[in-house]
Amino acid sequence: MTGKTLGEDTSAIARGQWHLGARYFNLQLRTNGSDPYEASITYGAGDQPRAIGSVFLDTTGGLYEPSLGLGELEQNGFFQRYQFSGAVYVNRFVRSDYGWRWTITEQSQDKTTSVFADYHLRSVSCRGMRFDY
Repeated sequence: MTGKTLGEDTSAIARGQWHLGARYFNLQLRTNGSDPYEASITYGAGDQPRAIGSVFLDTTGGLYEPSLGLGELEQNGFFQRYQFSGAVYVNRFVRSDYGWRWTITEQSQDKTTSVFADYHLRSVSCRGMRFDY
């Protein structure tokens, strides 16, 4: 995964796996570089036909509670909204020619809506890689 977080170049390893008979999908993320960051997001079906719920846990959440996301399927992907530390973060995943584009916008009461992150996810072989999360 490559892209930008708060305008800074970012690269990371993202791994997704289906669990519990393909009823839940877990996306794990670990950044490369000197400032480590890890996240785990679990997605599952909501109570409406196109609804998706999720739980977002990450390494910056020490003083915060896990974030519950609500969203739904769209034509070429899906979105989730998370209330986290005084702002709403909209995570949008859209299929692209190379894999997925993941954009995160921040909607704060104090500021206008801004792009928090913009990532490009592409499939690569994980053969030989060790995952410690």
